[in-house]
Amino acid sequence: MRVQPTGAAILFLLDASGSMGANRRMVLTKGIMFSLLTDAYYQRDQVALLAFRAAQTELLLPFTRSPQVVKQKLRSLAVGGKTPLGLGLKEAEIILRRQSLKNAQLKTLLVVVSDGKGNVALEYNDPYDEAMHYAKVLGNRGIESVFVDTEEDPCSFGYGRHVARAMGAHYLLAEDIVKRGVIELPL
Repeated sequence: MRVQPTGAAILFLLDASGSMGANRRMVLTKGIMFSLLTDAYYQRDQVALLAFRAAQTELLLPFTRSPQVVKQKLRSLAVGGKTPLGLGLKEAEIILRRQSLKNAQLKTLLVVVSDGKGNVALEYNDPYDEAMHYAKVLGNRGIESVFVDTEEDPCSFGYGRHVARAMGAHYLLAEDIVKRGVIELPL
């Protein structure tokens, strides 16, 4: 008799725009991601990596149980361009919905790592409106999520917090994660 592996399907949605390359944000982000991936491996979770930048998303890695492959993709991730946050959220919802259809018993989780400052829209006139629309779609679908805010600006408008609230996501500041050295995912 074969025993099915347990765990969850975790989709990491990573902001790879130009703003993430500034102020050591990507180094911080990759450190947090490496920690999360190690934990996911021990929990027997499947992980996937979706990045967004310029005017596109890129599924860098479909769901896998190999954190080493994800870590390799992260190490070579290029950063630059504008921030299509709404598009990233839209694509994440599609990927997670497909994953749920494949295996309804498998719990899914979306982990968004971004500063929340979308600055390009593909379907709306305003990038903030587009991001908020798709954040609400995720929230209305009841997708369990975490928003890791990489914002470091003391004069922040709190875009990440607004997006997280619309998603119904657990909101965490990247700096707090680094200080505590621990992140617990709601699974």
